[in-house]
Amino acid sequence: MDSAVPLAAYKWLVCFLLKESYHKLSQEKASRKADFEARNNSQVYFCRSLAIAYIEHTSLQRFHDLTHDSSTPDSLKPALQRLSGLYGLWTLSKHLAVLYQGGYFSSKQHADLIQNAVLRLCSQLKDDAVSLVDVIAPPDFILNSPIGKADGELYKNLWATILQGSKVLERPSWWSEFCWDKPSVGSLRAKL
Repeated sequence: MDSAVPLAAYKWLVCFLLKESYHKLSQEKASRKADFEARNNSQVYFCRSLAIAYIEHTSLQRFHDLTHDSSTPDSLKPALQRLSGLYGLWTLSKHLAVLYQGGYFSSKQHADLIQNAVLRLCSQLKDDAVSLVDVIAPPDFILNSPIGKADGELYKNLWATILQGSKVLERPSWWSEFCWDKPSVGSLRAKL
C-alpha cells in the first residue's frame, strides 16, 4: 500500500482537528473565560492532538516525497515505500477514534483494512529488516540485541548477555527437591 492513502487521511485529520480546536477555543472565550483558561481547556483534547497529528503528517509527507524522489535509487524505493506506508498506517491507527468521530470512517471495515494492511506490510518488510537496520545504522546500544551487534561476534555476545543475569551459574532453588529420594543406578530391576 502506498503512503499516499494514509497521507490523504492525515490531511483530513489535521484540517478536522484545526477546525475543532478553533471551535473549542471560540466556545471557551465566548463563555467569558480568561485567555489562559480558554487555551488550557482547548488544549487537552484538541490542540495537543492537532500538534501530534501535524508532526506525524509532516514526517509522513517528507518520507513520502523522499520515496518518490528521482534521486532515490530505484533499488531502495520498494522497501522504503513499504516502510513509509507502514509508518503512515501505524501512526494513523492511533487516531482511529477521531477519524470515526469526524466521519472520515463510517464502518468497522475501515479499521480492519488498516490493521490488515499493517500486518501485511510487516510480513513484506521482514525480509528487508536486516538491510533497513544496516542502512539506518543505529548504534549497538540502541538495538540492544546481543545477536545484532556490529562486531560480528555472535556467540561471544550471546554468552556475555547470558552471564549478565543474576545467579545464572548457580543451582536453582528447587534442585534438592528434584534430586532427593532418587534411586541409585542399577537398583531397579524389571519385574517381567
